[in-house]
Parts: sequence; C-alpha cells; structure tokens
Amino acid sequence: MFTIQSESLRLELEILPVASVFTHERLLAPIADRLTLEFRSTPFLDNPVIVDQNLIVLDGNHRVHVFRRLQFKYIAVCRIDYMREEARLRYWFRLLANVKSIDLLKRISEEFRGRFQYVRDKAALEKIMAENFTCCGVQHGEVFGVLVFDQDVVEDAVSAYDLLEKLQNRLVEEGIAVEYIPCQYAHQGEFCQCLTEEHVILWTPQITKEMVVEAAKQERLFAPKTTRHLIPARPLHINTPTSWLREEVPLEVINQRFMEHLRAKEIRRLGPGQVINGRYYEEELFVFYDKKPSSFKE
Repeated sequence: MFTIQSESLRLELEILPVASVFTHERLLAPIADRLTLEFRSTPFLDNPVIVDQNLIVLDGNHRVHVFRRLQFKYIAVCRIDYMREEARLRYWFRLLANVKSIDLLKRISEEFRGRFQYVRDKAALEKIMAENFTCCGVQHGEVFGVLVFDQDVVEDAVSAYDLLEKLQNRLVEEGIAVEYIPCQYAHQGEFCQCLTEEHVILWTPQITKEMVVEAAKQERLFAPKTTRHLIPARPLHINTPTSWLREEVPLEVINQRFMEHLRAKEIRRLGPGQVINGRYYEEELFVFYDKKPSSFKE
C-alpha cells in the first residue's frame, strides 16, 4: 500500500478487485456511455476512485460501473477514513427552470402524498431539513417552504431519494428543466441574484454518512446525484496502465507493480483552489508526475 499523509487525512493507494468495492448511486446513462467509450481505448486510469474503509465508493461510482461493464478485473483506489469530520458529506440540489407558478410544485407533490408548507425564512428551512431527512426544501426567491411526505411513502434515506427522482421526472413531464447544482449555491448571493422568477431551488434530503454506509452494505443504490463528497485531500494523475487492470494475475503481483509505478514518480503538493484540466478543486492535491531524467554527466 502506498500512503500519503496530508494535514488532515491519510490517503492509502492500492489496487483492488472491481468486484470488491460497493457503489452507492445509480448511473446517469449519458455519463456512463461516455466513460465506456473512453475506457475502451484509453491507455491509463488517470485518477483513483475514492473509497472508505468499508470499500464504499465515495467518488467514482460511474467509473466503477463502467469497469464492471467492460469486465476489468482490477481498479486503482484511494482509501480514506470517511468518518473523520474533515471528509464532508454534501448534496446536489435541483435547480428548476420554467416554473410559472409554485402551485405546480404543490400539485405534483400531492400526487405522491406530499404537502407543501411555507416556512419563515432560510434559517427555519435549514433547521427543518437538518432534523428530518424525509423532506425536501423549496427556495423561490425570498420565499421558502418544505415538502413533507407521509412516513409510509418515505421509509428511509434510499426511498427519500427514490421519491425525489419520481418527483423531478414528473416535473420534467410538465416542461420543467432540471439541473444539478452544489448545495452551497443556494447560499451564494451572487448565484441567487442571477435567478429569475421562474427559477426554484429544490433542496434535497439531508442524509448522513451512516445512512450512506448502511445502504451500500445492503447493496441498495441511491438515485443519481444524491451525495456530493468533499474530500480534504486527494491524489491525481497516478496514470495506471489500464492493460494491467485487465490482466489475470494475482492481486499481490498487480499491487507490487503498482507500488513500483508510484515510487518511480515524484509528487507535487498543491493547496486548495487549483484548476487542473478544466476542473476546479477545493481540496489539497497530491499530483504525481514522472521524474525528470538527470542532466548530470560524468
């Protein structure tokens, strides 16, 4: 195992059988199809999948699904302690566009035995959401509300997101556009000021890490875009040859090869706030790169 110690987290890099890790969300077909085409021909797995100590996938669900689809034997992972406070569980909210009236949301929620209740302000909504994982929040300009569902409709965390998926599918049928946004956008003034009267932010159920772990152990999958994990540090550009990950060789052999591969590289440590290959990273990064050949001559 190749280890990196960040300021707040221990990162453990290794190769594992694809069959040994547990995904916790269903696929978004367009992403899965794109990655399938990519991994049919790409020579490297650029970045490892992030898993917890129970081998539950926290970041990289689509890659794991695609590796199984393409019958890869192994996958490179970075194992972390999920239960540490520094590894934060956040959510993907839904941005609804073309909402002519909030009455549409009320009517559709009633189809699923839900009821809409206005709340005083954003602080009151945050309190309700933190105390009850079975409800959804509604933010329409400076108006706030909550969608509450009967207990026999929403029994647990997985069914809460199953219901959310049905709700958003019905909204799409009514001509509503649905976009996934990080939950913090609902609190950013600059973002909210750009919204029109026909935009509504739907706050998704605020589940816990324990709920994620329990569902994954039971092999019950959440709806797509349920969790958004903020890992305080992550490794990048390990560039593991995909040909290795297809080989019928013992796990010990592939891991020994993987360790030698990583030790032959150098690591550049970068602070949060970097943009690499067009993606913004909030976390600390440990970027692997090939050592430059020595220019010293006898």
